[in-house]
Amino acid sequence: MPSLAAPTDAVSVDGSEVTFVWNPVAGAKTYHLQVAPTAQFTDPVLDTDVGAKTAVTVGNQFPTDGQTFFWRVVAESEAGDTERSPVGSFLAATEAEAGAEAPSPDDEEPVTDLARAARREATKDTFDFEDRIEKEKERGVAYEGVAASQIMAISASIIFVVLVATAILFGWFDQVSQNQQSVAANQQEYQQIRQAELEAEQQLQQYGVVDQEEGTYRIPIDRAMEIIATERYRERQQQSE
Repeated sequence: MPSLAAPTDAVSVDGSEVTFVWNPVAGAKTYHLQVAPTAQFTDPVLDTDVGAKTAVTVGNQFPTDGQTFFWRVVAESEAGDTERSPVGSFLAATEAEAGAEAPSPDDEEPVTDLARAARREATKDTFDFEDRIEKEKERGVAYEGVAASQIMAISASIIFVVLVATAILFGWFDQVSQNQQSVAANQQEYQQIRQAELEAEQQLQQYGVVDQEEGTYRIPIDRAMEIIATERYRERQQQSE
């Protein structure tokens, strides 16, 4: 089981750069560093694979307002077996507050010396957000500790794109509807004009000159019958007189 070295016992540390140190476990292939605002680790702010290192410096991840955080280490062997360390705690304060609480060199405990030495190691990792993503990509592991502000920014961008796409889609539907109405009106007007042309053509076919010299014309049968009946009526009127 891995044992934690520093920070522990709610000690105040500089929240802008926190160094985590633990004792190695025999047979461990890799370690997972987990930090959360509660001891149940239901909503961790940091959960990352740090490889075989036992001292890691995390920068620009925690506030400096004195908030309490809990941390632990999970050791994983080649066979996939895991062991969890006990839970440690620290206060993420400012650099000045952390320095004011630091013990004098004469009273400094070995564990504090170990933490300070870890800061000076050339092999230490400073896990800023961008650096952590690159390191996780190199190991083929996606980083899940995305900041809430970045999630909100991404969500806002997606919502904006959806709203723009919806507005464009509604505008396109409105334009298509107007075009369809215009086409339907043009077709109806064309049909009416065509109907009038056909009726006029039929009327022209009913009337026409058969023999211009003799004064013979072609007229509709009903019109011809009407003319004949009128002429007969006039003849009878004249005979009766």
